[in-house]
Amino acid sequence: MKDTAYRILIVDDDEEVRSGLAEIVDWESCGFQVAAVLKDGGEAIQYLEGARVDAVLSDIRMTFVSGLSLAKHIYETRLPVKVVLISGYQEFELAKEAIRYNVQDYLLKPTDLDEVYRVFRSLKEQLDKERSEQNQQEAKKEMWHQMLRYLKDRYLPHLLFDTLADEGEIRRQFEMIGMNLDPRACACAPVRLSWTTAAPAEAVQRTLLHSLAESSSAITLLPLGPAGNPLTMLAISLDPEEEPLSIAVSRILSLAAARLRSLIGLTIDWQVEHVYPALSEFLEEHRSLRMQSGPLSVSRLRQWKEDKRLWTELLEEGRYEKAGQLLDHYMVHYGRDQIDLLKSILIQLFGSLDSVYAHDSGSARLMQLCKSENPEEIKQISHSLLKELGRREAGGSAETERRVITQAKQFVKANAGKEITLQEVANHVYLNPVYLSRLFKLETGESFSDYVTNIRINQAAHLLQSTNMKIYEVCEQAGYKDVRHFYKLFRKYKGCSPSEYREGLG
Repeated sequence: MKDTAYRILIVDDDEEVRSGLAEIVDWESCGFQVAAVLKDGGEAIQYLEGARVDAVLSDIRMTFVSGLSLAKHIYETRLPVKVVLISGYQEFELAKEAIRYNVQDYLLKPTDLDEVYRVFRSLKEQLDKERSEQNQQEAKKEMWHQMLRYLKDRYLPHLLFDTLADEGEIRRQFEMIGMNLDPRACACAPVRLSWTTAAPAEAVQRTLLHSLAESSSAITLLPLGPAGNPLTMLAISLDPEEEPLSIAVSRILSLAAARLRSLIGLTIDWQVEHVYPALSEFLEEHRSLRMQSGPLSVSRLRQWKEDKRLWTELLEEGRYEKAGQLLDHYMVHYGRDQIDLLKSILIQLFGSLDSVYAHDSGSARLMQLCKSENPEEIKQISHSLLKELGRREAGGSAETERRVITQAKQFVKANAGKEITLQEVANHVYLNPVYLSRLFKLETGESFSDYVTNIRINQAAHLLQSTNMKIYEVCEQAGYKDVRHFYKLFRKYKGCSPSEYREGLG
């Protein structure tokens, strides 16, 4: 039996029936293998708790726990299991009820072998299609993760430290990679790290960034200057209401230091330098110093800002040939010795365009651009992407975009009490997450994360007024696991605590 065969669970309280189904049917020819043969729905529920199963074939009526109850359990616990029920003519009412639980098909008693083959070969086709779509989604997700890692590690430092991007542009570009950041409200601090052994700085930096990705979503670290020993990075708080930045950085770096010790026996020391209350304040000071002492000249930065304005204007007017000439100018100007800077500039040019993310082909080309180290290939990818934008002419009608956002909002409302990610919603409406995030902000006037929080807090407010549920129960129903975080958000959005709101003091 191939590893790709789907696993089926057979459940019937009649030993002769269940044994016959397991032994007589050539399941391998249908693309299935029998995982287990059980006599009751209760046994099946217990089995499903510890084993992967793709399909269940069960009698609809059994002595203890019925096939209908089993189907209900699978539906309510959202198990990725297809259910086929065996029923008699006199059990039509039960079969009607089972429709609510997404039962895939029915087999009538006495069971006809040809009908079994028809049902399960059809089910295999459906499972094959779903497996293929899931593999494609996973591949897309991995591609995005790779691209976002590149953008964060190499592009964002260029945006912050080598351009004159204003606060609005910085916020927009951070949103592009899924980070909700207000430069005027997020504290930041340079962090200096050092070690005594000869470990390469690039390896230390990679390990630090990897550890951060696994341990915190409230802080990000960006390379600040060339990699070396000592290594300087900029810590940025993504949630101003969380713990003080210096404490959070020390906590996270302690975890990263432990990881480095266990992996390569390296001991690092670090020092959090001056904490700036706002990223914008740090950037103003940092850029001023760079202009005085380095190659970051005022004229160069102003020229870049003008070029970016011209680029946007050319595309808005549909003058793609002129935009192509501007691309060629960058290829010549930065040449072969500044590949990273060239890529950062191109990413900033294309990354500012919503239409790049409207189709997977645009996202894939941007990923190719991130990975390439060949100037000719970078030029080819850039022009190919520009030609595609010209063919699409801004990618999609306004009516279609409004319909997509309506579907996304409906999905959020239906699942507000569960863990909801932008990626899940993007999968639901068949868009990539970056494009959906931008489109959502454009159509609704608020970010996706703000919308989800609003829905959850309003749901919590409704429960506080209409039920006697305890605060922690309301917190769970609204999709929050941390009561302390829930209290903080509720006060931010409603101006009072949950208990005060319930008492009518809000």
